[in-house]
Amino acid sequence: MKRYPAEDLEPAVRDPKKLRFTGIVLVALMLVSGFGILIAYNQSAKRQAGDDRPALGQGRLDKNFRVWRQDEGEAGLLDLAGDVFVISPVSFEQPEGWKETRKVLEKLKERYGDREDFHIVMLTVDPENEPPAKLAEYAKELGAELPFWWLAGASEDSVHKFLKRRLKAQLVPQEKDGTWEYDPSLVLIDRDRHLRQATVRAKNKDGKELNFRNPVPFDFEQAAKWDAEGRSEGLEKSNVETLEEMLYETIDYVLEQPAADEPPPSNKS
Repeated sequence: MKRYPAEDLEPAVRDPKKLRFTGIVLVALMLVSGFGILIAYNQSAKRQAGDDRPALGQGRLDKNFRVWRQDEGEAGLLDLAGDVFVISPVSFEQPEGWKETRKVLEKLKERYGDREDFHIVMLTVDPENEPPAKLAEYAKELGAELPFWWLAGASEDSVHKFLKRRLKAQLVPQEKDGTWEYDPSLVLIDRDRHLRQATVRAKNKDGKELNFRNPVPFDFEQAAKWDAEGRSEGLEKSNVETLEEMLYETIDYVLEQPAADEPPPSNKS
């Protein structure tokens, strides 16, 4: 290849007209893309605004988490695949931490107790101190009978990881000054093992409804705290009553839906 001395090379000459044209084209492309994104967002918002289905949570049960139950037998949560169930994290020795949740669970028993495709699973966050023999005592006190109502536990480490990683708990269970702190929210699992949540229409500061909806966790302990603080502005009923209705509506909806997937092997024991 022939080489030329550097002093013989001339700098490139920029054409102002071509540069302006290129700039105009780039701006036009950005505007068109921006309008396209805005149109797509508005179309999506309209679809969501008219969509009253409960929201899918950010998780799905894909492993058969093994537990012991109040009958001292073992089972896996995917033994319930194809059915609908709620999981309630609790510390049985500290009932004040799930006082409101207990009322809701008892109402769920009254409402759905005769169905074979709905279940309650109470999962202890303190399994080291709440073995199957203890769970049997709590089950008798609650009137919790298998197969409808499970009281369950596993090793402490695996339970805590399951709550955080699989059920997306907002707080990893931890014991502080002899009291367990954890996320007491009920977690609803549909027939296809998806986590489900209710949704409410978002509002601006003037109270006007917006074209998107917010997912709502079924945290009845927090709802009760808000009621005690008088924070129920704009609601026809209390926070607890409103959240209860949303839970029933969500459960009724997912019970009506057939399973889309074939349930995975559960290794029932």
